[in-house]
Amino acid sequence: MPTDDSTLRPGESEITNQEEKLWRQVNPSWVHDGRVSSQLFRPTPKDTGEVSVTRSSLVTPEESYRHHTEVLGYSSVGVYYVDVAEVHEVGLRVVDDSQVDDGFERPPAHAYVDFKAVQSKGDQHKRASTLRDKAEKHGWQYGPMTR
Repeated sequence: MPTDDSTLRPGESEITNQEEKLWRQVNPSWVHDGRVSSQLFRPTPKDTGEVSVTRSSLVTPEESYRHHTEVLGYSSVGVYYVDVAEVHEVGLRVVDDSQVDDGFERPPAHAYVDFKAVQSKGDQHKRASTLRDKAEKHGWQYGPMTR
């Protein structure tokens, strides 16, 4: 996948290690009849095209889950993942933004799946569904849903 470093902010870098896993927290409202919806990877307006993930090379799924639920106080029923290669397969990139100095505190090892160039809601949904399907095949990595 081609990279365009000109669109990166100071402190951001594209993640190119194809095998790196990207932990994604699963909001309880995204689980319907035991299956996680494509909302797992679909950006909301507040995301501004950046779907938050954390990097497996720097934190475990448990550490990611605990920070999300205990430090940030957000809800999660567990952790799914896709790897960088799978994100590239749907024509997106992964950006580490953990070193950006913009006054916002980010979780340790924070990165995002970059949907900013995908303007069509239908195209966003299709790519998010494909990523959800890939994550679903890997199964739960940590959290209450793994018990």
